[in-house]
Amino acid sequence: MKISEENMIEHQDVFGEGKRAVTDHGAGEYPRNASRNNMRHGTLRCMTFIDGSWLYHNQDMLVKAHGGPFKIDFNKINMVALRFLRQYYQGILPYEPLPFDLVRTYYYASVPFNVHPEDALKLEDQRKFYNILSEQLGFNLVLHEIDFRGHYMAMQDRITREGDANFTPKERTIDMALGTDMLYFAAIHAFDIAIAVLGDADYQPALERVRQLGKRVLIFTIGGSAAYDYIFPKPNARFSDFPAMRFQDYLEDLRLVPKNEREKPMYKYYCARCGKEFESTYKAAPKQNMYCDEHRIWRNNFSNGADENGRAGTAPASNTDAPPEQAPSMEEIARESLIATGLDAEKE
Repeated sequence: MKISEENMIEHQDVFGEGKRAVTDHGAGEYPRNASRNNMRHGTLRCMTFIDGSWLYHNQDMLVKAHGGPFKIDFNKINMVALRFLRQYYQGILPYEPLPFDLVRTYYYASVPFNVHPEDALKLEDQRKFYNILSEQLGFNLVLHEIDFRGHYMAMQDRITREGDANFTPKERTIDMALGTDMLYFAAIHAFDIAIAVLGDADYQPALERVRQLGKRVLIFTIGGSAAYDYIFPKPNARFSDFPAMRFQDYLEDLRLVPKNEREKPMYKYYCARCGKEFESTYKAAPKQNMYCDEHRIWRNNFSNGADENGRAGTAPASNTDAPPEQAPSMEEIARESLIATGLDAEKE
């Protein structure tokens, strides 16, 4: 690719080696240094910008790709993106890259108000979701209110219940807010790499300007819901520095695993009867005697009045042992029954 004078920049080596180089802004070139301060902070700082409204409206593409119900674990988006960046640099560099530092994550979305009274619960669920992002995951929320003028939130409800397909809520401020913030933080050198979780082509000018400020851009998008140029950039494209990431390629890594599918921790014990070591998902109480499979039946019989050989007799006067660890609770039995019959409808 021919390098024009206006696109040539002089910069330090990508990972603080102190070398000087000349490169071009074009996609496919060796990613240039995102900041001249790498030597100072010793890390590659990343900031994530998520177009939450776009992501919400295009999750059906992920359901289709997964072949069934699919929910995104938002706590894993940054983990997957940072792992991709590390593997990318490890593949092109002869030495270990600097560690990545996730500075901040911004999530842009809309908050409906003045909705139809029947959507009050749905609106409350949305607010709870935003609280989880903010309080549990530490996301910085940028929310813009949208007046629904008493209409239903879902288009399908507006058509079937109201017979009105003309009203469409406007979310124009989302694109503007995300692009403006990304440019601002690039200008004050708050990050080295921007992880852009978006798909609209309207962001291209902002992404180009971010790169002209000496920063790098990674696009994390949904195939089939993203601008064509994001997935298949032209040779002279100037809006990203890395191959685009598609959600469809990381479904298992990004999937929110239901509680009934999560692995339970295993605890190690020694049988109080024979001393044999064994493991169990049951968490014993302090000083509680635990028994292996072989001696659990003996322990139960002994508690019911049998002697050491299993003969009927008088139960011990006192027994400080807790119930056998294998005995499932009623809650566990009910949950397993629902799962077995396919009726489990647990909400995340």
